[in-house]
Amino acid sequence: NTIFVAERAPDGRRILTEHPTKYVVYWPSERGKWNSIHGVKLDRFQTNKHKEFQRELGVIPNAKQHESDINPIFRCLYDNYRDSPSPDLHVGLFDIEVDFDPERGFSSPDDAFAPITAISIWLNWMDRCFTLAIKPKGMSTDAAKTICDSFPDTMLCNSEKELLDIFLTLIDDCDILSGWNSEGFDVPYIYNRVVQVLGKSETARMCLWGKYPKKREYESYGRQTITYDLVGRVHLDYLQLYRKHTYHEMHSYRLDAIGEYEVGERKTQYEGTLDQLYNNDFKKFIEYNRQDTALLAKLDKKLKFLDLSNKLAHECTVLLQTTMGAVAVTEQAIINEAHRRGMIVPNRLKMDDRGDTQAAGAYVAYPKKGIHEWIGSLDINSLYPSAIRALNMGPETIVGQLRQDGTKDFIAAEMAKGKSFASAWEGVFGSLEYTAVMNRDVGREITIDWEDGHSD
Repeated sequence: NTIFVAERAPDGRRILTEHPTKYVVYWPSERGKWNSIHGVKLDRFQTNKHKEFQRELGVIPNAKQHESDINPIFRCLYDNYRDSPSPDLHVGLFDIEVDFDPERGFSSPDDAFAPITAISIWLNWMDRCFTLAIKPKGMSTDAAKTICDSFPDTMLCNSEKELLDIFLTLIDDCDILSGWNSEGFDVPYIYNRVVQVLGKSETARMCLWGKYPKKREYESYGRQTITYDLVGRVHLDYLQLYRKHTYHEMHSYRLDAIGEYEVGERKTQYEGTLDQLYNNDFKKFIEYNRQDTALLAKLDKKLKFLDLSNKLAHECTVLLQTTMGAVAVTEQAIINEAHRRGMIVPNRLKMDDRGDTQAAGAYVAYPKKGIHEWIGSLDINSLYPSAIRALNMGPETIVGQLRQDGTKDFIAAEMAKGKSFASAWEGVFGSLEYTAVMNRDVGREITIDWEDGHSD
């Protein structure tokens, strides 16, 4: 029943605040004080107790409920922050390097048996890159320290325990953490190493309010992958940000390729394996780790995708993580505009509320096996909006609608024969009314419902 919010004050301080959760539902009532987007009078029930809210929903039919399905967090952000400018958030861009086991090979995030050998993190509010490293086994401490001292803000750590502890201290004032493919590798790897080296209780330092990171499964390249979502502090994978906000397809999404394409710089080049680099050229190894982080910082300074997510989240009163999708952000923006106009929106329709109005979707032809002559394949980007523009079919151009009585009867008859809704369209290009018009089928009676409301 409470929403916790981390704010960044204009003077740079982090403020942790609390707001009571507001649960709201509207329903049609002639005595209501609110108006729906359809001009219907609505009454309202509001509480900050979830159980009370659920009891009230139980007595209001689903089809009559308005705004009961709005995320309470989005409602809280709208009520308290809709006129607030997006703050200057503290961002940490980081990259880790992992040891190699000659017998077991490279470890994976879900089986993080190999220690972390280096972490670099760039903190935007300081404009400085900090590097933490552990010396190779065959190198003396003095020699390793001399190499580390040749780089700014670079510390030689005595153990992985010390390295992880300092890293968790460095990120304490970060609002956003980001890395390249950090959702799939860096974050789950660091989480599992902290559990093994420092203990699970220390993973709470990755979050705010003493919470633990939340385990989440997602699909990546056809297989289930485990990552961890931070609480309070936000993690956004910069690789995903790049793929979302760039409108061209790249041949490779490796940091090396993207860095060269966007800022004209590549990762530090070396021969052999990364393990050989670590053990044989410790100085270049640190340079390699720092360059990866520097590339991230230069990418963000040019592209400003984190800043874009920040502005989108505040403009649309959603969470920063929500901006990685499209539907929820757009939906909330529409709801906010409706509220600005003094209107209340209905709940989203569920499948069981729609009756027989489910969209048919695209027609998929049944494939005929074998080799066929004179067959071509064409894939057009944004086909539907392109076709709508080319054929002047935007909703603003509609003057009327052919009433599809004949088509509905035809489909119903086909389904009565045992066909599915989709297979009933086999061999039919469009609605029967459309076909009759295109064929100039004189004598075929069709009703037209005009835009102004009358029919012929």
